[in-house]
Order: sequence, then C-alpha cells, then structure tokens
Amino acid sequence: DTGEECLPDGPELLDLYFGSLGMTSLHLFQTVTGGMEWRILVDPLIDYISPWMAVVFCLYIVFTSLSLMNIVTGVFVETALTRGREDKDVY
Repeated sequence: DTGEECLPDGPELLDLYFGSLGMTSLHLFQTVTGGMEWRILVDPLIDYISPWMAVVFCLYIVFTSLSLMNIVTGVFVETALTRGREDKDVY
C-alpha cells in the first residue's frame, strides 16, 4: 500500500508535489532519504511535463547520492589522517 488511493489525479499532483519551493525541497529530500518512492514523484513529471524530466530527476538522485558518499568518505579519511598524525607524534 503506497497511499496513492487518496491522491488527486492529473496536474493537481504537480501542484501537490511541486507547488512551492518548500514542498518541492521536502519531497526531493524524502526521495533521497527513502521517505518517498521516486515513482510517485516522477510519474506526474513524465505525464504532464516531459519524459525527459525523469532523466533530470534521476540525475538529481545520482548527484545527491554521490555527493553524500563523497562527504562521508572525506570525513572518514580526514579522521584517519588526524589519528595517524597523533600516533606518529606520540611515538
């Protein structure tokens, strides 16, 4: 059960998901963090704007995911280098 039964039909979905900057940001954040299925947001974009919007949406997801992985990796590497320097100074 995805909760789609109670959603409006047609272009009203675009207004529901992308009607304001705040709601758009919230829904994009939910797709990246797993709070909302991509298909629910992509279907109205494909149906009422252009199929190319699915490509743009997927590029957003890929960019955001890779950026997050890069930040996490950077934190781990920086922590390891800092501890390595501290160990070198002790011995």
